[in-house]
Amino acid sequence: MEGIVNKYLADLEREKALKNKKRKINITDTTLRDAHQSLLATRLRTSDMLPIAEKIDKAGYWSVEMWGGATFDSSMRYLKEDPWERIRLLKEHMPHTPFQMLLRGQNLVGYRHYADDIVEKFVERAVENGINIFRIFDALNDFRNIKTAVKATLKNGGKVEGTICYTISPVHNNSLFVDLGKRLEDMGCDTICIKDMAGLLSPYDAFDLISELKKSISVPLHLHTHDTSGMSVATYVKAVEAGIDIVDTAVSALASGTSQPPVETFINIMDCSSKYYVDLNTELISEISDYFREVRKKYKLFESEYTGVDPAVLIYQIPGGMTSNLASQLNEQQALGKMKAVLQEVPKVRKEFGYPPLVTPMSQIVGTQAALNVVTGERYKVITTETRNYLKGLYGKPPAPIDEDVRKKAIGDEEFIERRPADLLEPELDKLTAEVGDKARGIDDILLYALFPKVALDFFEARAKGIAPEELAAQEKGTVPEIQEEATMAHLAPSEFNIKLHGEKYHVKVGGMGHPGEGGRPFFIYVDDQLQEVLVESLVEVVPSISGVIDARSTGHSIRPKAKEVGDVTTPMPGAVVRIKVKVGDKVEAGDTVLIVEAMKMENEVHTPISGVVEKIYVSEGDSVNPDEVLVQVRDV
Repeated sequence: MEGIVNKYLADLEREKALKNKKRKINITDTTLRDAHQSLLATRLRTSDMLPIAEKIDKAGYWSVEMWGGATFDSSMRYLKEDPWERIRLLKEHMPHTPFQMLLRGQNLVGYRHYADDIVEKFVERAVENGINIFRIFDALNDFRNIKTAVKATLKNGGKVEGTICYTISPVHNNSLFVDLGKRLEDMGCDTICIKDMAGLLSPYDAFDLISELKKSISVPLHLHTHDTSGMSVATYVKAVEAGIDIVDTAVSALASGTSQPPVETFINIMDCSSKYYVDLNTELISEISDYFREVRKKYKLFESEYTGVDPAVLIYQIPGGMTSNLASQLNEQQALGKMKAVLQEVPKVRKEFGYPPLVTPMSQIVGTQAALNVVTGERYKVITTETRNYLKGLYGKPPAPIDEDVRKKAIGDEEFIERRPADLLEPELDKLTAEVGDKARGIDDILLYALFPKVALDFFEARAKGIAPEELAAQEKGTVPEIQEEATMAHLAPSEFNIKLHGEKYHVKVGGMGHPGEGGRPFFIYVDDQLQEVLVESLVEVVPSISGVIDARSTGHSIRPKAKEVGDVTTPMPGAVVRIKVKVGDKVEAGDTVLIVEAMKMENEVHTPISGVVEKIYVSEGDSVNPDEVLVQVRDV
């Protein structure tokens, strides 16, 4: 036994000596943030993270990315969770591994620029709650938009990972990226990240770019990519050869496709090298992956056919997280069948917008505008508020000139803003604190409201009432929930029934339905086993939940008349009313904004088609609305 032990110890010493001759490659794990954002539409709940958190903490990662990006508003919007509480709960289970978040510079975790005092307070609170490393980027690589966040992070004791958003276009090249890297180091960044959000960076391009960067900067270099194009593992290998210090991976259960490369694969490749090594606990990683493989089954409802490997990403350049979210959003609009057309529209919009890198919020702005162009059937018929703001210069300087025809259609003769956009913003924190009042429990709640007013208010209400999050797939249990109350049954839409008409009894069964046309939607029904086709023009529709129960809120639009008159204001897409800009009796001019409707996470202005007087308003703020309903009635005088 003593001989065996001695041999084991000798082997460990030899291994240690061998490793000392190798260069260590550090790993950031993205399983708790970007991985599920990319594959599961950001739906992973904190309750499914906590049981495995302690093992993740012991695996040996350089950092764990577990916050930021879309996880912030999704926590409130869908999960009815406090995103601040997620940090605190995970920190209790993971005290040893640095926590990392994704911060969109002046956009923080939202889709617009916030005033400097909001940025400063948000960073302060993030550090206080447990974030250690801030990966800070600007979607346009306009570093005027990250300077406040960088200064605030350093002031509060956090580490700054300055970020270069990598993309391919006629105006992007290695010389530009190297210059960006130098500027980030000069700003005091502790590390620098190449953020390849769409998986566009090829292996040999990675080698060339990283080689050039390593000649020009002295701080550690971090590479983030997605496997959307299928190149990511090879890209990492060439990146290592070029001198990369840290790479992002996910456990295999939530890796590949639009997510990050699998850590297990990368470890095995490094184990075969005589020059490099990864120091992680592979047994724990195997357990972690097995755990998430089972957990993933619960989120089947949020899986999409658009999250696998797709080399066409090199054409449309949609990043991983955006692909799954765009598919989810189109599905909510009952327009998933138009996904291909939307993806083809994206590069057209991007070119017209001056080739912005497609990372949030630009991926959301460009992707949503492309979707609106397709879904409405007319390019730029509907222009989101965020699109208008971008074309005004309120997001910063585009990499290339904006198409003048598109700009004029959106903002007319308004001048493009050349200043740092945040310089135009007055301090917001005190005003918003007073505005939200006692609905907020403290500063963290105030910041929730500052970033996402409507979402936050809905969350506060849900939290107070104890409203549960959206349902997971009923299929996971292999059962369909039973109808428990007779009262509930009255709200169900029957699909098979007997009717009596003029004393005659008929057995009716709905067999299916077709796509709506000019005359209505065709339904195929069996009347006493004889198949009939009927054309139905829907005036009121109800939509059952996953459990088969009709949510009373889904029928709320039934009191609104169907649009018939030229002055009937409607929304082009289903959404929720964020703001009402007019009141009854107001005089309006054709084209004036009367409502703001949120659809696909973007705010859309709804305009009056005619000049006149507001006669009736059929909606309230917070109402869900659908196309063809009259929202505001304007009459010519």
